[in-house]
Parts: sequence; structure tokens; C-alpha cells
Amino acid sequence: MMNKNLLLLSVVFLLTALGIQAQVALQLKVKDTRFLRYEPIDLTLTIRNNSGNTLIFGDSDISSGRIFFAVNGQNGKVARSFDQGANPAAGLILAAGDTRELNISINMLHDMQREDTYSVTAYLNHDRLSRTHLSNTVDVEVVEGLRMAEKNVGLPSADDSTVIKSIQLLLLLFDAKEEKMYCLRAQDEENVYAVFRLGPYISGSKPQIEIDGSSSIHILIQVRPRLYSYLIYGFVERNLRLRQQRYYVPVDGTPTLDRQTGFLRIVQARVATEGTDFRTAPAAK
Repeated sequence: MMNKNLLLLSVVFLLTALGIQAQVALQLKVKDTRFLRYEPIDLTLTIRNNSGNTLIFGDSDISSGRIFFAVNGQNGKVARSFDQGANPAAGLILAAGDTRELNISINMLHDMQREDTYSVTAYLNHDRLSRTHLSNTVDVEVVEGLRMAEKNVGLPSADDSTVIKSIQLLLLLFDAKEEKMYCLRAQDEENVYAVFRLGPYISGSKPQIEIDGSSSIHILIQVRPRLYSYLIYGFVERNLRLRQQRYYVPVDGTPTLDRQTGFLRIVQARVATEGTDFRTAPAAK
């Protein structure tokens, strides 16, 4: 009889422990596992509320509930938080049984500029929960790319009396594990303004980059044996944006960026027709 009672107590204790553990379930996912230095490292955090109660996360009061992260390098060195009060869950209302996904650029919250392999774990606490809950751990690698080309561009300014701001543009070859990719990074001595993945590396093909008179950035890269991607980027204040992307196929030679007529254009090529010249093309990110 005593053994039965002990067994019953053990089962009750186990179920209670599991119930407590499952009050909030956190799952952390990352699409890519290797990133170029300074590009956004985007994670998806799935939160399921199994507590049986609505959980409200305040906009400013982190004591009512918050989500935070532990980020550590391969040698155990902590990647410092830029803002100890940052709360990706601010304003979140999680009803009983609800599941929500939060998309988070983790390197906007933690310093992950060094080349390293980082382990990332999410934590959630709330004043209505008896303990802090944690997610699984994901690993991401941050590496530098190989410089293929470099240009400098001046930012347009509405004030003729101010010093012209110069931005360095780097065309980088990045090994993304599954494939090598060309990337564009815009930076100066103090800031990195943007990082874009342009398209896959094709052996024997050399990317081209030129700047026009309005400081727009023109890039031509081969993305398939007979397909070229032509991208135009431009600054809106200090934000670099993709303005245009078109695909070209060769005509009587190798497609080339040409400025002999006074403006940039693609020669020895014609605009590719989707469905005829290609089915799907790798889009820039």
C-alpha cells in the first residue's frame, strides 16, 4: 500500500512539474546559420501561452513581463546588450492558449560584430509566472567576406554649405555554407548603413559596380550561365534602398555596364523575359 501511495505521489509530482514547466513554451528558430558581419541576424521566437491566463506585457514597465536573451561567443565571452531595458515583448497581449511569433534582429540587441560562433537563448519572465522560462539554444556564425571591389560615394545634401558625407561601398564575396554569394555593404568610419545579399557567385564571372551622377549605385552580376542581375540602389537620407532589379541575357558578347553616352546603361544584352529566358530568378535580399 505504501508503495502504491509513493507511486501516486511521484506521478502527481511529475505532472505538476510538467505543468509548471509548460506554462509558457518558447521555441527559437533561425533560417540561416552563417551571416556576413553587420547584416541583420533575424530570429523567430514562437511563444505559446499554456498558463490558462492572459499575459500582458507592458509598453514601458519591464517588471510586469519581458523577453531577453543570453548571447555568448564560442569562448564563453558574453555579447553585451546594447540596452538592458530592451523588451521585444513590449505591448504584447497573450491570451490563454495563444501562440505568437516575434521576429527579432538579435544583433540589434546584442553586440555581435566580431567574427565568432554565437549561442543564443531566449528568456521570458512575467510577474504572474512563478519562474523564468527559457527557449532552446540556436547557434549562428558571423564571418567577414572577401573584398572584390570598393567604391566611395558622396551623399546628396539639401544644404550646400555642409561637408559632403562620404560612404564606402564594399562588394564582398561571402561563403554562406550552401553557396558563395556576392554582398554589398555601405559603411563609414562610424556606422554600417546597410548590408545586402546580391546573388550567387558564378565561377569565371566578375561583378561590376558603378556610381552615377545622382549617387545611385549600379551593380551587374551574373547569377546563372545566361542570366545577369542588374540592381540599382539609392540613398534616402542615410538609408540605402533597392530601387530597381532587372534581369538581362547576353547579346553578341558579355553584358557590361557602360557610361560612354554620359549615363549608365547595359550593353551587349537585352532585358530578359520571365517564362521565356528564365522561370524564377534569385532575388536580392
